[in-house]
Amino acid sequence: MILCDYHCHTAYSFDGAADSSADSLCRRALEIGLTDLCITDHCDVNGEAEGIYTHYEADAAWNDMTAAKEKYKGRLNLTRGIELGNATQYPEVADAVLKAHPYEFIIGSLHNLNGVPDFSLLRMESMSDRHLSNLFDRAMDETAEMLSYRVPDGSIGITTLGHLTYIHRYVTRAGKKFDFKPHYERIEHVYRLLMDKGIALELNVSTLWRGMGIGMPTLELLKFYHDVGGRLVTVGSDAHAPENLGRCIRQGYALLNAAGLHEVTVVRDGQPVQVSIE
Repeated sequence: MILCDYHCHTAYSFDGAADSSADSLCRRALEIGLTDLCITDHCDVNGEAEGIYTHYEADAAWNDMTAAKEKYKGRLNLTRGIELGNATQYPEVADAVLKAHPYEFIIGSLHNLNGVPDFSLLRMESMSDRHLSNLFDRAMDETAEMLSYRVPDGSIGITTLGHLTYIHRYVTRAGKKFDFKPHYERIEHVYRLLMDKGIALELNVSTLWRGMGIGMPTLELLKFYHDVGGRLVTVGSDAHAPENLGRCIRQGYALLNAAGLHEVTVVRDGQPVQVSIE
């Protein structure tokens, strides 16, 4: 059985643990029985352009991933990836990042609205339902815009859409409920863009291992994705330290199966392929 984790971070991410490296993640992957691993360090383009996060050391990160890929060849399918945040906010920065190295897997993520702090920094406990609804609508609109991003050679620049409902993590943490139904039209628009462009939808299980009882997106939205015809999915723990690698991946598989999604996307020989999780 394939057991994959396609979203994790090393110390090259501005919020990565000091003991997290390509090598330590690979060693942990083998300890817990992963067959496939993709390292996806953060490069939020607004952070790069505005100097608000630690600079992403792209060359050093690439060299470490490449060394690990060779070291663990035959024991672990390691893919060299990146989590590109907010690409269309500073497309020239995104272009420069992706020109530097031939990444095999690219997570496209929206962590903040244009000109607004990261969702994790907003005081959602003090926001009204109307404000949260407006934030979610804007997040879907900017996500749709982000999916238009292409790398400089004109090809589609994103392999998978990371944690579509990232904002919902912080709504839940604030102790609030959120009704997705009024937003289905916008969500479906995002899903159809994914399908049109051949981009996968990520199931991010960090909210499961953090005890929130939901995935990003939720089972409800995974079923909706399946109902409108979506089939390409990836799964990742979003671990920022080796001890969290692979956590709740099997529970994520159970959610996917419950939604009628029975394959995940991994990379083999540099190309995305679908493999069964049953």
